[in-house]
Amino acid sequence: MRYKIALISVLLVGCCLVGCERREFGIDYVDVNALVVKPASKANALVYTIGSVYVGGGIANPSEGSSHRSHFYHEKFANNPNRTGVEALVTIRGFRHNGVDYTLPWQVIDQILITGLDESLGLGTRLYIPMNQGKYEGGNEQIKDVQIKSYSFASYNEQEGHQNRDADINIVITSTAGDFITIRYANDLTPYDGYW
Repeated sequence: MRYKIALISVLLVGCCLVGCERREFGIDYVDVNALVVKPASKANALVYTIGSVYVGGGIANPSEGSSHRSHFYHEKFANNPNRTGVEALVTIRGFRHNGVDYTLPWQVIDQILITGLDESLGLGTRLYIPMNQGKYEGGNEQIKDVQIKSYSFASYNEQEGHQNRDADINIVITSTAGDFITIRYANDLTPYDGYW
């Protein structure tokens, strides 16, 4: 009987996580694809689920390098929703300069933008974080530190002609007030966004 109750409890929590856009919980969600905000002033975290990540980039001037972008959305989309005006929860942009030896995937990141945050957090509804080739060097008085633990998109299986579900993105942001913001997306696809 105890096992049935435990199983039902686990299933209910799982259903809540799958369906929520923003929920309050008091535990860590390391393995959940979500933007998690753990406020310094409250025990409960705010969890914004991430259902889709679309990746792209382009070359405006081949002599300089290429741009990079990734958009993280609440919902699970079969096609890039950007053309329909759906705003991304997280947008990451950057630039890969010619002649620079990049040894880590996140060294191209030049900005992180988080939108739709609950105003009660005191971070505003649009949190802009400037980066310099993957490093946070200041520029937003609300942000103390940014640690990019992993930033790998889904690999491509040439033989079978599809992406593998092996994306691994893990970014931890610390505010000056002591809040922790985690952007986590793993073991899923990161399709090309279709823009040049």
